[in-house]
Amino acid sequence: MVAVTMKNEILKKYHEGKLAHAFLLETNDLERCYKDVLELVKEINCPFNYSNDCTEECNICTLIDNDNLPSLITINPDGQFIKRDQISELMNKFSTIPVFTKYNVYIINQAHRLNTESANALLKFLEEPEDNILGFYITNNKENVISTIRSRCQLFYNNYDEDVVNVNDEVLIDVKLYLNSIYKNNEDLLYNKTHMSGYYKERTEWEIFFNTMLYYLKDCYSGQRTDKIELVKEVSPDNIIKIILLVEKILKYIRSNGNIDLILDKFVIEMREYYE
Repeated sequence: MVAVTMKNEILKKYHEGKLAHAFLLETNDLERCYKDVLELVKEINCPFNYSNDCTEECNICTLIDNDNLPSLITINPDGQFIKRDQISELMNKFSTIPVFTKYNVYIINQAHRLNTESANALLKFLEEPEDNILGFYITNNKENVISTIRSRCQLFYNNYDEDVVNVNDEVLIDVKLYLNSIYKNNEDLLYNKTHMSGYYKERTEWEIFFNTMLYYLKDCYSGQRTDKIELVKEVSPDNIIKIILLVEKILKYIRSNGNIDLILDKFVIEMREYYE
């Protein structure tokens, strides 16, 4: 599942001393994602060598399991929205450095339910990050998260196995051939004109094509696929995320009746930024 990759990637950044201060986690299972974040918080804050059956006497895991760790705050919607006074209380509690752990950690469940006032209050944490504060924003629809929050977080996908989408194998072959053909190809625009222009007659077919590409890239990112093409093997995880976001943007252009040939050219031009 993607959550394992998310955890490994964040832990890798932590051990490299490159840990971001805020993460936006898009998931198809809010509850499972929340539990995975708690496990991540345990490992990052553990003063020993963390293990699932830890016998050390630090007591951090027990405090987290019982929701009694002062340096960990979870915020859930109060009614329809997450409200400003909830954020004010969080900021007040995190005005001092943590005593028992390395980080003060806050988790915003259903981050798409932040209203404008509560989101603006959170910007202090995001625009002036302190080294000892980490934030996790969990949502099932990142597009509904206020843009000022979304743009300041590192994005991870957390889609779990039971919701894996079955894709058409023939379309998937077309997708992999296309990605292989434009990867580091100085004649990628020419390839669009000679091979892709008119390849599908209906706009819905192009939507299926890029949706298949989206699912394929997400599955590769999560480690669920063994049929990884050269692009996926060589491009960094951070850039794979950026390519996924680009595909989502391309799908919006297709659905808004944009010119397909121009959309394909835009795709290959922007893809060039993510090759290494």
